[in-house]
Amino acid sequence: MSIKLHHVLKRVHALPPLPDSAIQVIDLTKNPATSVKELETVISKDPALTAGILRQANSAYYGYARRISSLQEAIVLLGFQVTQELAMSAAISPILRAQLLGYRIDQEELWKHSVLTAMAAKRVCQHCKLPYGDVAFTAGLLHDIGKLVISIYVQEVGDFLLKKAKDTSRSFVELEEKVIGFDHARVGGFLARAWNLPDELVAAISFHHSLSNAQNYEVLSSVVHVANGLSSLLGIVGGVDSLYNPIRQKALDLLRLEESDLELLKEDLKKILLDPTIFS
Repeated sequence: MSIKLHHVLKRVHALPPLPDSAIQVIDLTKNPATSVKELETVISKDPALTAGILRQANSAYYGYARRISSLQEAIVLLGFQVTQELAMSAAISPILRAQLLGYRIDQEELWKHSVLTAMAAKRVCQHCKLPYGDVAFTAGLLHDIGKLVISIYVQEVGDFLLKKAKDTSRSFVELEEKVIGFDHARVGGFLARAWNLPDELVAAISFHHSLSNAQNYEVLSSVVHVANGLSSLLGIVGGVDSLYNPIRQKALDLLRLEESDLELLKEDLKKILLDPTIFS
């Protein structure tokens, strides 16, 4: 059933683009010379993005005792890194709330998995003392976007892929590549490139299951890989394939994580899951 590249790319370009404002937020928050006013000006041009940021900024997850009522206040109190995270969450939320029959993903399921993976990626960076928590959060949020494109192909061969994953030592993502011609991570990279996202995000999305191909971004890809696995282990799965894409020892070795570290990370994420508003 090998699918031609041009068919996949046609579906990639059929998806709605990310708002320009979200891309500009990424660029601005990476520039130390950016002012609060510049960031506010870009975000405020997009009412939906502004509303999404304010809604999330007032969730219990961020823990402010008083209500944050203005965009400027949110940026000042939360900082540029969290503002970028909120902007990307608000921008991508409508897209990730889709039902994907190929992966047996119900509406909201992929969104929840993506949010927890993003939070887990940021937490892994903190635990391992790595410097790119903001990039890792966004990469975690977007890591499974390729499923939006190839779910229709997986739907045709899903039973076969599942049987092979159960009967062999191959992961589900390896079988996607073999049977369809592309795995969801690589297709996600095509989509990230079409959205003009930075190279580190394209690489982390593309190679979060095939770490050896990530080259200069192998550590970041490993962070997303482990975060994805932690989310699945906690029962917030991104589809029927999740349990057949286990955490690889290569990623743990690269990040110098032991089983005890994974247990600590899982306990931290369980506390996050106690907040009913994190997926709102």
